[in-house]
Amino acid sequence: MDDKCRSFLKESGINADAALEFMMGSERMFEKYLYRFTEDPTFSELFSSIKEQRREEARIAAHSLKSITATLGFTELNRLVKAQELAFKEGRWDDGVAMEPDVQAEYQRICKIIEQAKENSQKYSGFA
Repeated sequence: MDDKCRSFLKESGINADAALEFMMGSERMFEKYLYRFTEDPTFSELFSSIKEQRREEARIAAHSLKSITATLGFTELNRLVKAQELAFKEGRWDDGVAMEPDVQAEYQRICKIIEQAKENSQKYSGFA
């Protein structure tokens, strides 16, 4: 990962330095998991669980996403899913459901950033 990409991620609200720390400094590992994030089915599971009112599945999905987003340095998305998971865990279903639009918006924003980073990475290094 070049400095330009790292700066782009940082300016976009992704804490690549924290993610690299989780991954023991392996930029290749970080890129691998960063670029695969958009394919992870956990967000779809969260959103479908909420829609179908499968409360325990929604809580489990939010819990998983809390870990994934922290590991990848998605600070704002992590904050949102962490609050959502807590609401579900405490039995405040309506509060957790009310967070869905913000979670979805931030998820979509992160996905766009990742696609831009991937395009730039492929353009300049041929790796993605």
